[in-house]
Amino acid sequence: MVKKNIFKGIIICGGQSSRMGSDKSLLFWNGVPFYKHIEKILSKHCDQVFISCNESQKSNYDLPVIVDNYEQIGPMAGVLTSLESFPNCPIFTFPCDMPFIDQGIIKKMIGGYNNTFDGVFIKDSKGQIEPLIAIYNPSIYSKLLAWYDSGNYSLKKFIESCNNVSYIKLGEQSLININTTKELDNLKRKN
Repeated sequence: MVKKNIFKGIIICGGQSSRMGSDKSLLFWNGVPFYKHIEKILSKHCDQVFISCNESQKSNYDLPVIVDNYEQIGPMAGVLTSLESFPNCPIFTFPCDMPFIDQGIIKKMIGGYNNTFDGVFIKDSKGQIEPLIAIYNPSIYSKLLAWYDSGNYSLKKFIESCNNVSYIKLGEQSLININTTKELDNLKRKN
C-alpha cells in the first residue's frame, strides 16, 4: 500500500473559465466551493493540498497557493509549476471542475502507482486520456519541459507521446466536468 505522505495534492484552478463566465473553482455545490470538494477528496490521499492558479486568482483561496510560472498555455502551466515546486515527490493533480469524482477511481490510481513510471493517467472507455486527474512523478518533469520548450502545450498529446506511463482504464464510469451554467444547473437539479 502506498503511503499518502508521498503525494502533494494539486487542485488545478488556473483556467480562464470562459464558457462559465466566472471562476469555476469558486462555484458552490452543496454549500461549498468546488475547490473545497476537491480538497476533501485529495486530503484523504495526499500529505498536503495546494491550489495551482494564475496571479489574478491567488487571493481567492484559504489553501496554500502555487502561482503559475507560465502564461497562456492552459493546464500545462499548473503541472509544470507544481513539478518545479516539488521536485522530489509525486504530485496528484485534479481539476477544480469535477467536485463529485468517484473515490474508487482515486484508489485505483494510487493502487496503480509505481515510482518507476513517469506517471499514472486515466483512459476512459473510449480510450481518451484525462490529463488532470493524474499522478506525475518527478522523472516526467524534464520531458514535459522539453515538450513545452518545443512549443507544444497539449498535456493530452504529451502523455500520448510518453512510453513510461501507467494507465488506469475506466469502464462505463464517466468523468464529468462542469463548464457552463447550464451544466451546473443540471448538476444541482440531480442532487
